[in-house]
Amino acid sequence: MSEDFNAKIKLLIKSEKALLSLEMKKKSRQTVWIALGLVAVLVTLVMSNITAFLYLLATHTQLESATILTGINIAVAVIFFVLASRQTVGAEASSIEDIRDFAWEQVSTDIDEVKQHATDFKNSVVKVKKTVDNFTTGDAFGFKKVMPIITTLIDLNKKR
Repeated sequence: MSEDFNAKIKLLIKSEKALLSLEMKKKSRQTVWIALGLVAVLVTLVMSNITAFLYLLATHTQLESATILTGINIAVAVIFFVLASRQTVGAEASSIEDIRDFAWEQVSTDIDEVKQHATDFKNSVVKVKKTVDNFTTGDAFGFKKVMPIITTLIDLNKKR
């Protein structure tokens, strides 16, 4: 049982490590996309400033150009943020979660079995203690309760 229990614990640890690895990959991909989105936002802010400046100083065509570039930068930033939010751990995560759940179930079963064995052992010890106590107090097999009747019968027999 000890080897089975150790194998189940090792399986549980491996599945948790695999899930953590997948989660870390997901977070790293999200970080890259968010970084790209932040760069796009920074460029958008720069372009917004240039647009406002050109609006005040330039002709209508320069303003239209700067506005178009700003719109493109905003659209690119939105695309990056959408891509970052749609990152998932993938189909393999479901399989690993199933393995983890199975391992937890097996470990729980083994722990419950050990608890039951401990309870059975405790009950056996209590029974042995009661039996030993009964013999040491003279009450083995309920003799202490029957003794007054026996002594009364012996006394009646002697009187006859």
